Amino acid sequence: MTSTQPAERGDGEPPPAGDPSHRCRIRPLNAAIAAACLLAVLALWLITLQRIAFERDQAVAAAMKSNSNLAIAFEQQVFRTLKAAEQVAVFVRDRYQQQGPAVDLRELIDQQLIRETSFSIVSVVSENGDILSSTSRLASNAINYADREFFIAQRTPGEDTLFISQPVLGRVSRHWQIPMSLRISRPDGSFGGVVVMSVPPTDFTDFYLQADLGQQGLLELGKLDGGVLSRTTGSHNEFGLDATSLAWFQRRREQSEGGFVDDGKATDGVARIVSYRTMTDYPLMVTVGTAYEDELAPTRHRENSYLLMAGGATLALLTFACLLILMLARQRNAVSAVRASEALFRATFHQAAMGIAHIAADGRIIGANEKFCRMLGYSQEELHTRTIFDLGDRHEEDRVRQQLQQGLSAPLAPSSPEIEKTYRRKDGSILWVCEALSAVTGADGRARFLVAVTQDITARKELEERLSHAALHDPLTGLPNRLMFMDRFDQVLESARRHGGLAGILYIDLDGFKEVNDKLGHATGDRLLCEVGRRLQSCVRAEDTVARFGGDEFGVVLASLGKAADCEAVARKIIDALATPFGLEAGTAIRVSASVGAAVHPVHGTEAALLLNLADTAMYVAKNAGRNQFRWAPGSLPALP
Repeated sequence: MTSTQPAERGDGEPPPAGDPSHRCRIRPLNAAIAAACLLAVLALWLITLQRIAFERDQAVAAAMKSNSNLAIAFEQQVFRTLKAAEQVAVFVRDRYQQQGPAVDLRELIDQQLIRETSFSIVSVVSENGDILSSTSRLASNAINYADREFFIAQRTPGEDTLFISQPVLGRVSRHWQIPMSLRISRPDGSFGGVVVMSVPPTDFTDFYLQADLGQQGLLELGKLDGGVLSRTTGSHNEFGLDATSLAWFQRRREQSEGGFVDDGKATDGVARIVSYRTMTDYPLMVTVGTAYEDELAPTRHRENSYLLMAGGATLALLTFACLLILMLARQRNAVSAVRASEALFRATFHQAAMGIAHIAADGRIIGANEKFCRMLGYSQEELHTRTIFDLGDRHEEDRVRQQLQQGLSAPLAPSSPEIEKTYRRKDGSILWVCEALSAVTGADGRARFLVAVTQDITARKELEERLSHAALHDPLTGLPNRLMFMDRFDQVLESARRHGGLAGILYIDLDGFKEVNDKLGHATGDRLLCEVGRRLQSCVRAEDTVARFGGDEFGVVLASLGKAADCEAVARKIIDALATPFGLEAGTAIRVSASVGAAVHPVHGTEAALLLNLADTAMYVAKNAGRNQFRWAPGSLPALP
């Protein structure tokens, strides 16, 4: 390799450690380390919080399933109690209907014909509400039940079922009881009285003692009209309340059973995981709930451990990142010396595989390596007689001068970015290069000359141009392909949306093209497709787009339509143009026709893909209707504007 260098060569001085180019190389690395550390911390905390949320959900789901099972068990216990009550009531009613007012219920107990001990009092009440017989010795004829809910409900004819009343203060027992009654009907169906028995409200929720619901659990038996027969929360029992505002009662209207987390604001302020069920044979619902905090207590303990571990890992990551950045900072002096040497090295001919030229302040070429000479086709002596401006395009001379002055006026500034430009070779051909300029300074710090490092990218540019054209155009006809067609269609639709205008699309399929291929050969078919493309272009405006999709299918984008009917006018113009015989073979007239489908934005739709599919469908309708026809997209208006 031969080279020519200036007579006075300033080797220059290494850039100082505070040089901006030096700092710019360090900071991105530090930023990358910090960003990686932050991403790792973010991922760590995201995984930790997801794990915590997952375990909470699992704990709630497990508690909900457990409570659902308890609700089933509670329902079964209530069902057995009510069935026993119903059996006793039926038995007493049968005895009363056999013996009349003379029936003695205490005697039935003594004879162990009534063995149920769950019911505190069983009584037979006349049609007037007077007690005729009772298992309680405190009952007397002076007590009347005509105003009680159970009596009023049974007096009205209805289903022969056990009626469960709201808790009342018993007139015989003087304690709160839940009356359950069964109607006594005479042979003629008229009202003959009731059999009534009572159960303390707490007896229904004794199930609380059997189930492990915690100190703040909830167990409730309620009526479907909203009345609470018995509710136990912890050691506290309530009854006779209105439950219509409670969440489980409201949810039951939409779903007969279910589970959810209740905030407890409507009850005692304790959040609970609640499961409820509607009984099938009785107008009752059972509710079981456990305290939310009690169920999540083990999970909370693990959460604290997870948070501590995540915090420790975060601290370790941050410490590691800081130490790494500190270590890099301590290497700056060594790196600075290396880069100073590299700056001098770049200003020489070390890149022998690339063209290198030394350029004076006035643009004269004062040195060049052999690669640079071969790239341009000049000898060393010929280059010495020329300037950098002589080798390029004249209209670029001012820009090149500005770049030279910029590089010489700021020799300590970071190297100029690589630029792509053209030179003209000795034989007149164009040479595309990627070029970078750097200044070489003397001992006084002033720029002596510029070094241009040049890489030949002509082949790449030619390839890019060919690939760009091939990617967007049909190789046979030179028309835009489907990709370019859709891109232009999107642009047309965007303009139509912005200005409130119309835009159309035509989908064209040649009729009879296969016969031409089969009879005359593919070469003739290819020439026919090219001629079809030219005729299509002659039928539309310059701002419209004609494309070939493949085979014998073409598409047309019609921009800025004045009215939708213009789309049909162009389509019929195309049909007429393609119906004219093609004289491709000497003495032979080739005849084909076209089936055309159309869609208009926004009449048929607003999205490019949808409009294309609609036009395609319309084209097939035209082809199936006999070919050489035009059809609008399906679903179009009877008369387009």
